[in-house]
Amino acid sequence: MELSTLSLLDSVLPHSKPQRVVWREVVPITEDPDQPFNLRLKLAAQAGIGLAAGVRFHFRGTQGLVVYMARGTTDINKLKSETNEQYLLSATDVIGSIVCLRNPRRDCLAERRQAREATRRRLRNKMLAVIRIGGPILREMLKREYDEGIVPVLYEDTPSSNISSSMDSRRSAYSLASFQKKTLSIKNRIIMAARKWKGANNDPPPPFSNVEALWTFSGCFLTILMLLYFSDFINEQNSQYSLVLGPFGALVTLQYSLTSAPASQPRNVILGQAISISIALCMTYTRLEANIRRSLGTALCVSLMARLGVTHPPAGAAALIFTGGGYTWVHMGIMLAGNVLAIISAAGINNFNVKRQYPTSWGFGYWIKYVCPRKGSKKGD
Repeated sequence: MELSTLSLLDSVLPHSKPQRVVWREVVPITEDPDQPFNLRLKLAAQAGIGLAAGVRFHFRGTQGLVVYMARGTTDINKLKSETNEQYLLSATDVIGSIVCLRNPRRDCLAERRQAREATRRRLRNKMLAVIRIGGPILREMLKREYDEGIVPVLYEDTPSSNISSSMDSRRSAYSLASFQKKTLSIKNRIIMAARKWKGANNDPPPPFSNVEALWTFSGCFLTILMLLYFSDFINEQNSQYSLVLGPFGALVTLQYSLTSAPASQPRNVILGQAISISIALCMTYTRLEANIRRSLGTALCVSLMARLGVTHPPAGAAALIFTGGGYTWVHMGIMLAGNVLAIISAAGINNFNVKRQYPTSWGFGYWIKYVCPRKGSKKGD
């Protein structure tokens, strides 16, 4: 192409303004009263991050922002140098292209899964057709050859045997092979289980610091004290009722030692207790022997909680206690009220700690959407 043509195209085609990397100080933004409070930005400033810059990318309809951070002691001239700026812009292009690739990759994988599923269905239908159509024809052909005195090649070694005896021998051989295979599988499973007893050599979780341990102590002490006073208040109103305190020891352990664990969240606490105590009380109406009733009731509660995704260890303890008998549906209401008080207490105490947050999610909407999905949508969507 001639130089004049290139110059003409250069003058006609629009050019995007070259993108620049603009660095901003983080601390003044966090201390600006006109800016909304941002906990993540505040923590970044406390961690020593003094400068931040955002570079925008746009690929095939996918837009985003890549944020770069630097220490406050970093030389700003080095950050603003031409080579460093070009490096950051190129890195943004790479990151943006990877982000842009996610949706097409997901669609491609879904298409391949559908193709494999269609191939599997076609193969299954063909195999069923061969079995249904070819099976009777093959049996009729073998019977006709046998009646005519033509022994199939399959039975040349045993000319005196008939088809039924040959089939019986083959069936016996297949049964023996199947038994040997199952025996080998059981042996392998025993060896595998024995190896698992050695453990996976994973490191144990780190211990709490003194401050965190003191915070856990305070939370457990105040929550249990509140529940004891609540139980005394209920007992003063009616001496037949009181709070079953056993499961609450496990509950405060979860809320103050495993604060972010799924089993500690309010959804698991409320729904797990409601499911377990309901099943346990229903089991008391049966005529089963006491040990069978308590074992069966606890197993039903734990498995149902796992199936519904609301596993809560204290609820398993409550199921074991309530299946023993001597409790009514009023006790269930008292237990749920005690759990609500424990959740409120844990939220109030844990959230005063900068390093803790409780709850991490309420999750009731997700549980309803998963168990009762809307028409035309899949579970969990």
